[in-house]
Amino acid sequence: QKIFNKAAFTTNETSLERSLINHFTAMPQTTSDLPLASLRSEQQNVLCADPCYLHADRDRLLLFSDSLDITEEEADELISTIQPLLTEFGANLEKYNSDQWFISLAAMPELDFTALAEVSGKAVHNSLPSGDEQTRLAWLRLWNEIQMLLFDLPLNEQRQQQGKLPINSLWFWGKGELNVQPHAWQSTVGGNVLLQQLANQANIEHKSTLEQADLIYTSGKHLIVFKPLELEGDWQQQLTVIDHVLATVWQQLKWHKLAKVSLEIPNYGCYQLTPFNCWKPW
Repeated sequence: QKIFNKAAFTTNETSLERSLINHFTAMPQTTSDLPLASLRSEQQNVLCADPCYLHADRDRLLLFSDSLDITEEEADELISTIQPLLTEFGANLEKYNSDQWFISLAAMPELDFTALAEVSGKAVHNSLPSGDEQTRLAWLRLWNEIQMLLFDLPLNEQRQQQGKLPINSLWFWGKGELNVQPHAWQSTVGGNVLLQQLANQANIEHKSTLEQADLIYTSGKHLIVFKPLELEGDWQQQLTVIDHVLATVWQQLKWHKLAKVSLEIPNYGCYQLTPFNCWKPW
């Protein structure tokens, strides 16, 4: 609570994914897309093609991509089901992990896409591909055909019986070149997949858990990404861990062993602290 009371706050509605990329690149990402497909494959023309659930809500389609709980076996079956459509399109669908897929193409389409993080939980209408009209219509036709193919798939019926959302679409995104700055941070900590990928690209010492990390810092820039609170799990234990980390950092900042601490909350804002803030009486 001391940190929130004494810190300077700035509103910032940037998503976690966009913020992470901006922390590893020289120039901030300003387009609707995020160039992350290159992290999934070393092939030349690659796009992310992530499984998702589209929900019809009156006159709009809402997209959901979080907590879909896709097993490896389900991913394999879905990919083999969709692949014939993509073969006709000159593309090959592959799995990076169970819920992160990608397509390799003969040539990159002259289209602008929207990152999954920017549209998840929202209506898709204003986020569909834009650009060359003929190419755009071809991709929208493919997108619709994938939805029709998956509509009555037995696998989706089984998922719904298990209380899971069906997988009824793919979302294409991730176009562009990602130029990660080498050694952008001295160390990074966290189990976030994108953080691990970026740290690997930047040749940074990375620890997957806080238990593995040394939180006593003497120099350099250090980045910690906490796990999202599991509201249906042991979120109180998670808060205890976060509180311990912040208390450790607070003491180092208070005694001028750190120059600045920034606490970013995705899609909300940023709290910034300097040693001066720690000693303010108000």
